[in-house]
Amino acid sequence: MADVERVFTLNQNCGTIRIVVVSNPATIYFNTKNVPVPAVASNQDGNQVVPPVLAAVDVPDETAGANSVVRLRSAGTPTVMVTGY
Repeated sequence: MADVERVFTLNQNCGTIRIVVVSNPATIYFNTKNVPVPAVASNQDGNQVVPPVLAAVDVPDETAGANSVVRLRSAGTPTVMVTGY
C-alpha cells in the first residue's frame, strides 16, 4: 500500500541493515533508528533514501535495544527485502 509506513523488526540487533528493492522500484524513505517516517519525501529525523531503481543498500543499524528495527515509507508500492548482519 502506497504512503503507509512499514515496520520490519529483525530477530537480533545487527551492525548493518541491507534493504533490497526486489521489484516495482519507487523512492523509499527509511531509517534504522526506530522512529516513525512521518511522510513521503521527508528526510527529517535522519531518514535516508533508496532511489527508484532495483538496488540494494547497506546502512549502519542505529536501533537501540535487542532487535533491529527498520521503518520505511514510499509513495509507490515497491517490493523490498530487509535483512541484517
